Formats: sequence, structure tokens, C-alpha cells
Amino acid sequence: MRAWRRRPFGVRLALGYAALFALSAGVLLGIAYAALGLVLVRQDAAYLRDQLGAVEQIYARDGLDGVRRYAAALQEDDRGEEVLIRIADADNAARLLVLPDAWQQSDFGVLDGPSEAPIPREIANAREGQTLDVLTRRLPSGGRLQVGLSSDEREDTLEALPRVFPVVAVPLVLLALLGGWFMANRALRPVRRLVGALEAMTATGDVRQRVTSPEAEGELADLFALFNQTLGRVEALVVQLGSTLDDVAHDLRTPLTAVRGTAEVALSREREPEAYRAALARVIAATEAAEGTLDTVMEAAEAEAGTLALDLTPVSLDALARGVVDLYETAASEKGVGLTVETGGAGTVSGDERRLRRALANLADNAIKYTPPGGRVTLTAGHDASAVWVAVADTGVGIDSSELPRVFDRLYRSERTRHERGLGLGLGLARAVAEAHGGSLTAESVPGQGSVFTLRLPTA
Repeated sequence: MRAWRRRPFGVRLALGYAALFALSAGVLLGIAYAALGLVLVRQDAAYLRDQLGAVEQIYARDGLDGVRRYAAALQEDDRGEEVLIRIADADNAARLLVLPDAWQQSDFGVLDGPSEAPIPREIANAREGQTLDVLTRRLPSGGRLQVGLSSDEREDTLEALPRVFPVVAVPLVLLALLGGWFMANRALRPVRRLVGALEAMTATGDVRQRVTSPEAEGELADLFALFNQTLGRVEALVVQLGSTLDDVAHDLRTPLTAVRGTAEVALSREREPEAYRAALARVIAATEAAEGTLDTVMEAAEAEAGTLALDLTPVSLDALARGVVDLYETAASEKGVGLTVETGGAGTVSGDERRLRRALANLADNAIKYTPPGGRVTLTAGHDASAVWVAVADTGVGIDSSELPRVFDRLYRSERTRHERGLGLGLGLARAVAEAHGGSLTAESVPGQGSVFTLRLPTA
């Protein structure tokens, strides 16, 4: 079985097709053989009844001489020479006996018995390997008329069929092998094309190419379409990953450069203790910026794996929203974007304050980043019967409806916002934080008018 499985699939398919064809042909031969045998038996029975009727009429009209003449005429026919005709008197003594070809009188001892059969009786001839079907009819004189038919011609016909079958079957099986090979090769051609494309991509790492196959139809066409769609997603992911890595490198290079520059300046000559303290403060600020970038990447990985750990404490969403506005007020003012907060008694939830603050900060940062000068960003906190929520609304560029379902995907960057720096991790991380708290993060947007992101959490 293992050796069979190691053979190429095309070879197995062709051989399997030929084997199935040969098996089907064998079954059909068996059915044909049985059906032919049944037809021949019925034909012989009908022929035997016709001969019995004919001999009875001739005997009634012309007597034994007429029957002899009829029997002589039968002997000239291939089938007629297989007929037995026996006429006996009331004591079952034979008055006329016409033997079938290759039969002897000694083979008919059973006919001399006193009994007679109303249905055909089968007599075996072990010497010739044949059988004889005999019908018996009582004559008006009290005698018996017996007509039989040998199975020799029927058996010759049935024996010829198995001899003819190999002559026909061998070319057909060879034709089946050829047809199976052709069909397997044609069916597997798109698959080979797909394998070749995968091998080329594995060797070169180029995921920009697409696979086409005019022979692919039905399920294979669907497979090629799905494969090309997957390649498109992979290519987009590779591009996004490259852009994200560039942004990560930039976001890390800036604070590291600041650390190095500050340290070099501080060490270039003797300074006052205050100057060293100021340099160290700048170093700490720079390292915190680098740490923030790494924390974002690590938390995004934890969110992707579903392993975000929460440090649950009572958290006031009103205070959290006001704190985020205070944190980004300067950045918004420098860009010329209005930033306000409206709190309506959202209340307290059981949550991880650090992670919730980061989620709201990501939403506020995105809103400010993609809102042009003169626009406005508003954080609104509130509650309803089942949840508390914070909505971050902006008057920015908005998101196209075709892109809206993907804005929470990891590394995804909208075409409208690709010019802005960012890792493409913030929204996905914010949604993961919301879901980790049993809540949700939804987005609504109208291109050119702005977007609204709503963070909903179950009440404490």
C-alpha cells in the first residue's frame, strides 16, 4: 500500500481508471453471460415445444413414415441434428428412435422407465458432457411421444463468449489506460501549474505574481481564485509589515538618537549638576517613548494571541476621558484641532485602567492625526441600560465604506491615511482591550465628514 501511495498521483489515477474500467467490463461480461444463457434456455424451450407439436401432428397424419421423413429433414440442419424423437407403444417399447448427434441409445435408459414427466426432464450425458431436455406427451393410442433437445449448441455459444471477451477486453483496457492517462494529465495540469507557482514563490519570495490556468474549471477555478485572493492578502500584509517595520524603526531611532545625542553633549565637558539632571530627564523621556513603541508592539502580539492580562480595579470612565483629553490637548492645539470632552455620568466599571487609558489614547491620537487643522475631536462619555460608553468623534477625512470592516485588522492602513506615520496597530489593540473586558469597539464613518469610534463596556 505504501509503495502504491508513493507513485505519482497521475499514475495512480490512470491505473485506477483502467482498473475500474476492467472491473466494470468484467461485471458486464458476467451479466451478459447470465442474460445470454437465460435467453438461450428460453429459446430452446420454445423450440422444443414447437418440435413436439410438429411431430405430434405429423404422426397423427402420416404415421411413423411421416415422422421418419421429418426427422431426416431435421438432421440436415445444425440445430435439427440435436433433436431426439422417440415414439413408444403402450408398453413403453420404442417403435421409433432418432438420436441427437453424439448420443447413443445407451444414454437413454431413463426414458425406458414407466414414469413420464409433464414438464421437460433433463438427462445428463456424462460421456459427452452434455444434457438433454425431454418433453413427453401421451398419444391417443396409449403410447408416448418424446421429443428432446441437446444442450450442445447452447453450450458452444456460451463457451465462445469467454473466449471472445479477452480479444475485445485487452484493447479496451489499453485504451482505458491511455484515456485515463490523458484525463489525469488534463485534470492535473492546473494543479501542476499551481505547484510550479508555489515553488517559484518559495524560491524567490516574490508574492506579487498570480496564477492563471485556462484549463481550470469548476472547483479548480474556485481554488485558483481563492489562491490568488490569498496571495493578494499576503502581498498586502507584506507591504503593510514593511511599512510598519519602517515606522517602528523610525519611532525607535528617534528616541535612541536623542538618548545618544544627550549623553554625548552631557559628557563633552564638565557641567553643573542641574545640567546633568536635565540631560538625564531627557534620556528618561526618550527611553519612555521607545518603551511605549515596544509596549504597543508587544500588546498587539498579546491581543492577537488572546492573552491580554487585566489588572481589574474600579475605573471611572468620565475621569479617564478627561485625562486623555488633558494628555492630548497640547498636541491638538499645535495642529489647530479643537479637542473637547463631554461627560454625562458614565460611571464606574471594573477594568484595567492602564489598558483602557491606552485604548482611549489610541482612539484620540488617531482622531487628531487624521483631522485637518480647523477640525474638531470630541470625547463623549455616557451610559445606557446595559453598558457604559465613550465615543470619540472627529471631523476628519473619514473612512470609505469598503475599508471600514478592515480598520481593526492588524497592520491595516487605509488608503486615505497611508501618508501619515503609524504602526497600524492602535485600533486593533483598542478593540482587543474592549473585548477582553467583555465589551466592544465599533466604528461609523462618512468619507469627508469624519468618523465615530464607540467603546462600550458592561456596567460594573
